[in-house]
Amino acid sequence: EIKYVNGVGVNTEKFKPLNEEEKRERKTSFGYQPSDFLLFYAAEFNKNKNQELLLESLALIKQDVPNTKLLLAGEGSLMEHCRKRAEQLGISTMVDFLGYRNDLQEIVPMCDAAVASSLREGLPVNIMEAMASGLPVVALNNRGHRELVQNDRNGWIIDQNDPAAFAKKLKAMADLKDVRKKFGNNGRSIIRNKFSVEKVLNQKSDI
Repeated sequence: EIKYVNGVGVNTEKFKPLNEEEKRERKTSFGYQPSDFLLFYAAEFNKNKNQELLLESLALIKQDVPNTKLLLAGEGSLMEHCRKRAEQLGISTMVDFLGYRNDLQEIVPMCDAAVASSLREGLPVNIMEAMASGLPVVALNNRGHRELVQNDRNGWIIDQNDPAAFAKKLKAMADLKDVRKKFGNNGRSIIRNKFSVEKVLNQKSDI
C-alpha cells in the first residue's frame, strides 16, 4: 500500500472523515467523552515544532472550554519539558502525550480540529492527513502552512507566535460547530483535488 509518494500526497481512503455517531463511538473507545473537544498535533518535540505555544494557548481557554483535550503525538528531546510545562500551567489533565503512534488513521478522524505551531515547515504531512480526515486547522503562519491552510476556507492562520491570538481562534473553533464542519469539508476537497496519492501518481506519470 502506498502511503506517500516522495513525501507528498496522502491516502484519502486511509484518512477519511467519520460521521457524528462514528466519532462519538471512536472517542469513547479511546477513553474520551463524546463531548470532549479534541485538538490534534503530530510532531517531534523540538524548538521548531513549538508545542509550548499550544500548551500556553490551552491554559488560556481552560475556563471557557474545560472539555478541551490536546493530543500530542510524537517523541523528542523537549517532551519532558512540555510535560512539566503542562503541570506548571495546571492543564496536565487536558494534555495527552501519545508518544510514537502507528495508528494515526484511527486517531486523527475522531478529533475536532488540528493545530500546528511550528515556526518553519515544508509541506507538512500531518496537516494533510488532518485535512483528509475532515478536520479544520488552526496553524501558525509559515510557508508550509500557508500552502495548505486558506484563511476562512479550511482553517485559520495565526500571524504571530502569541498564545492569546492562538487561544482566541481555538475558542472560536470550539464554539462554532458549523464552521468546523464547513472548514473540514473544504479541507478534504483541497486534499483530494491537489494532494491525494492518486492525483500525485497521475501527475508523476504525466511528467
